[in-house]
Amino acid sequence: MTADWAVELSAGADPSLVERILRLATAPWVHPERLRGVVEALLDRPSVAIDDVIAGLEAEGDARRRPLPEPAEVRDVALILLRHGARMAIVGQPGYPPRLNDAWPELGAPLWLFLRGPGAILPSAPTVAVVGSRHPTVDGVQTAEALGRLLARHGVTVVSGMARGIDQAAHRGALQAGGATVAVLGTGFGVDYPAGDEAVREAVAAAGGLVTELPPGCGAKPRHFLWRNRVISGLADVTVVVQGRVRSGALHTARLAAAQGREVMAVPGSVNDPASRAPLDLIRDGATPLTRLSDVLEVIGLSGVRGGSAAPASPAGQGGPIPVAAGLSAEAGSLLTLIGAVPAALGALARAADRPVTAILAAVAELETAGMVRATPRGPVLARAADAESDSQ
Repeated sequence: MTADWAVELSAGADPSLVERILRLATAPWVHPERLRGVVEALLDRPSVAIDDVIAGLEAEGDARRRPLPEPAEVRDVALILLRHGARMAIVGQPGYPPRLNDAWPELGAPLWLFLRGPGAILPSAPTVAVVGSRHPTVDGVQTAEALGRLLARHGVTVVSGMARGIDQAAHRGALQAGGATVAVLGTGFGVDYPAGDEAVREAVAAAGGLVTELPPGCGAKPRHFLWRNRVISGLADVTVVVQGRVRSGALHTARLAAAQGREVMAVPGSVNDPASRAPLDLIRDGATPLTRLSDVLEVIGLSGVRGGSAAPASPAGQGGPIPVAAGLSAEAGSLLTLIGAVPAALGALARAADRPVTAILAAVAELETAGMVRATPRGPVLARAADAESDSQ
């Protein structure tokens, strides 16, 4: 007999499958890499049946003497999920996101997802992933917010990863426009991560939804965010990388999107700005440059749409990452990460750094003295970017 909690937890899926799969999802040793190994062993068959995957995981647990949780423990996890307002979606079953379903089984879609949101069903509108650095420049934040607003105004769902920086800027932009946005978490429900950002998470949950494949209470670990990236890319028709450094999570997400057959776009920036390295590498490898924010609307088929400011152009010049001069104060070193090739107003820098303008002025003066930044009428820029601009004129 199917448990009552399985019926309630089901988001249109077969409750008996929910019961069996939640037992697996609750086991610490069952994770996406383990799941991928079982699925890959079945790919030589005409189709991969969910029952065969479940049986394979159960058999692996028996062979390795890794027990599955007792029914009472599984029930407790189910009740926690229900208290969070979550439901469980299973690949191939009603309630599972259709775009992600297309990535099963070869392209890494998860067997299950936990969803929070209106009706526990994610929006069905065209979806764009906007991802990037956790340590963006002010211009990067403004670009991500503007992109989120533009997409939301045209009925496009914005998906990202809830990380501070570009991800949250994209979520904020969509929320500001009253649109739908979805966050894929690198933790289970009930974990305050990023710490102190509960208000943002709740706003996103109400506006579109929260998604995770991790059980409630599962904390943040580096590999969780790598696993999360394939879900972000799989939910989206297009992935846009705003800023990111070498070997960044944003670069990883974009390459997963390309492997899943999705369009990848990147915002070009200065070759002198370390925050532009990931987008520039993607453009070099064939990603579509996003030269105006409205470019992404055309890619997803919303033709004839006008609007959106031009994305930052990449000035001429060469150079690698800007070295941080020895002896910089902590204030100046922190501020340097917010300054890019596009001038940033002092007020915007103060808001981004959560520091008074007087402190920003002192830090900018220190960076100018160290030769790290140059003053312009519209605000400071990285010194190499300013030099490249001068050389090209």
